[in-house]
Amino acid sequence: MEFQTEEQLVESVRRGDTDAFEELYHRYKRHIFTFCLKLTGDRSLAEDATHDTFLKMYQNVGTLTDTSVFRSWLFTIARNEVFKMLRKHHRNGTVDAESVWTDETPLTFAQTNETKAIVMACIDSLKVEYREVLLLREYEQHTYEEIAAITGSTESSVKSRLFKARKALAEKLKPYFKL
Repeated sequence: MEFQTEEQLVESVRRGDTDAFEELYHRYKRHIFTFCLKLTGDRSLAEDATHDTFLKMYQNVGTLTDTSVFRSWLFTIARNEVFKMLRKHHRNGTVDAESVWTDETPLTFAQTNETKAIVMACIDSLKVEYREVLLLREYEQHTYEEIAAITGSTESSVKSRLFKARKALAEKLKPYFKL
């Protein structure tokens, strides 16, 4: 399949083009899975939420009125699936350790992993409504407007929660990093 814009792919999926769906899946599966994993802290739940997200996307793509907001719409679906699963499983776990740098010395490797573990543990300890805006902004690079659409909040609410999340995170990290 030749390269197509996101909007073209969405339109193709609407017409039943499974290759276009597969292309969108491959473009977004890692981002959606990572977002779900960081919110749930559980690989199995994240995999289920990712699967359900793409299933719902496929089933409901016809309801998307503005294809230019597809990315935000997809993350909204993912968010809803995560919260549905968290309610179902009554979970608020921690994130597994992620990638490892392969070209580091043992000392820098240990320091990097320790730093990462400390930061992730602090992020994981945030209430989910603060953690989600922080993850969407800092890890997924969404705009305030997109985050507001994903979370069903106002931009000012998103900015407020993001400010509080960053402030709380900085406060919690002070003893470790002399901020």
